[in-house]
Amino acid sequence: MNRMRMTAVALVSTVALGSFAAATTPAAFADKPAPCSKQQTHVDKATAKLAALTAKFAAHPTTKNHKAKKAQVQRVARATARLDKCLAAQPS
Repeated sequence: MNRMRMTAVALVSTVALGSFAAATTPAAFADKPAPCSKQQTHVDKATAKLAALTAKFAAHPTTKNHKAKKAQVQRVARATARLDKCLAAQPS
């Protein structure tokens, strides 16, 4: 009985590991994301946030709102600079 149990456990483990390996194989050979896609995502999010802040603060201009908008403008500028640097580093 012990030999049968060990054989069954070995068979089940082999099948389980084999199915796990088969499931992860396509992911290993999947296409790499486009270069600079992460930087582009950051620029898009920062720009959308700036547009939302501009619309929200247009009705109530205060010093605090002005500082928040100024900070977001700087975030957009830095994200754009990182994207430009990444694009410049890519071969044409």
